[in-house]
Amino acid sequence: MYLLPGSLLLLIFSFSAMISCLQLSKCNNTEVTLIRNTEHLTQLALSNCTLPHLANAFFVRFEHLLHLELQHSGLSDLDDFALNGLTKLQYLSLSHNNLSSLRSWSSDPLGALTNLDLGHNVLCKLRSNSFGIYPQLQQLDLRYNQISQIEEDSFDGLSHLKHLYLNGNQLAHIDGSFFGGLHRLSSLSLQHNRIEGIEMDSFESNTHLRSLRVDQNLLSSLQFLSQRGLARLVHLNLSNNVVQQLEPSVFSKNFELQDLDLSYNNITKLNKESLSGLDSLERFNISHNYVDEIYVESLDSLVALLQVDISFNRLTTLPDTLFHVNTQLEEIVLANNRIGEISSQMMLNQNHLRYIKLSGNALSDAAFLQRLSPSVNRLSLYVDLSSNRIKSVNLSSLLHFRYVNLADNNWSCDWLVANLVRKLPTSVNFARPWTVINNWSENTTKIRGIDCIEGGSNRSIILLDVSGVPQQKPDHCDCGVAYDETNPSPPPLTWPKIPTDRFDSRSVIIWMLVAIAMAFAGLRWLRRFVDRNEKRKLGQKMLQNVYVSKVQWQPISPL
Repeated sequence: MYLLPGSLLLLIFSFSAMISCLQLSKCNNTEVTLIRNTEHLTQLALSNCTLPHLANAFFVRFEHLLHLELQHSGLSDLDDFALNGLTKLQYLSLSHNNLSSLRSWSSDPLGALTNLDLGHNVLCKLRSNSFGIYPQLQQLDLRYNQISQIEEDSFDGLSHLKHLYLNGNQLAHIDGSFFGGLHRLSSLSLQHNRIEGIEMDSFESNTHLRSLRVDQNLLSSLQFLSQRGLARLVHLNLSNNVVQQLEPSVFSKNFELQDLDLSYNNITKLNKESLSGLDSLERFNISHNYVDEIYVESLDSLVALLQVDISFNRLTTLPDTLFHVNTQLEEIVLANNRIGEISSQMMLNQNHLRYIKLSGNALSDAAFLQRLSPSVNRLSLYVDLSSNRIKSVNLSSLLHFRYVNLADNNWSCDWLVANLVRKLPTSVNFARPWTVINNWSENTTKIRGIDCIEGGSNRSIILLDVSGVPQQKPDHCDCGVAYDETNPSPPPLTWPKIPTDRFDSRSVIIWMLVAIAMAFAGLRWLRRFVDRNEKRKLGQKMLQNVYVSKVQWQPISPL
């Protein structure tokens, strides 16, 4: 695609006969009207131009356009027939402008248009039949406007619409008439509004809706989910609302739901009826709530569950059989709660675990890791137990995991020192980053340390690879460096001097004996070599005498 400022349009006049894609920036109305030979032009993009107003038939010469973008150009008004002639247009974007109202903008329907982008304008209201001239529209983008009102039948005639984006507006209530007639609607985005309530019949006719986002709103009740129009939902995001409790059987009709996000709400409890009906749910996120109690059978209906995130809540205990029915689990996230103990029976039925995160709790041991299912592939299992209160662990049981994070625990110093003497695999991590100010390491950001407890007092062990410490060359080779016992910092590291004698009699005698033995062996080999040569020459001489004798005495046959 060609990117040209308006000042270079004269170059287009001579060579535009074969141009099919053109992108202009910093242009104005006059320069756009000067474009010639538009019969081959199928894509036109105008950005950062000065086009506050479009007159009637402004694009009438661009009848072959399939793709039109007019963005970041200060557009605030279009005459009623400004889009006349664009009968083949499939994609139209008027985003990032100053449009405050919608009109037809064409005397004839734009029957080929499937994608309309009006996002990032200042639209405040959608009137009835606002999009009637786009009967084939499949995607409508109205995000980040100021829409607070939607009249009845605003989307009338959009029977082919599949994707509708209304996020980033000022909607406070969803009425039952807003989305009527959108029988093929597949995804609806309503996040970042001010929605406090959704009427029960709001999605009654949207039986093909698969994805619904209502996050970043002010919802306190989820009763609208029980309507049959949402029976085929697959993805549902309800995060960042003010939901306090999950009504019994509120998800009973969402039997195809696979992703449910309830994070950043005010939920305090999970009971058996809260999640009933979610037989197909695979990913469940209820993190950043105030959950302090989970009943024994809360997750029993989630037989297809793969990932569960209950982090950043107020849990202190967990039922021993919480995950017994969820045999397909791959990820369990319980970080940043107040859990003091994990039962050795809790994860006994999980054969597909890949990730366990329990950081930021009050665990005092990790014995449950020794009771995992024998079918679990430990070489692919990541375990995070950092920031707990563990004093010691059975290291031999952790050596074959993919990774075990044990940093920032209440280790016993005696146990820690005794076990860190042997070199542990890189898959087991005890340390956390430290910042230490000293005069013997140039790079303090890579220093790692371990906290431990000795006699009721906190201690710290710094792990430092001294092989990487730069060596300082002494000014005088014969002077040593004194160590001040009152200074707790270690002395500069230097290679020790190894004293050596100038003459070692034993070494000389040994080397002389070796030299004599080698010389004697050499003489014997040379003598044998000379003897073999003499024997070989004598044999050749005797062979020649025999041959001559045979020739000399051979009888001559008579003539």
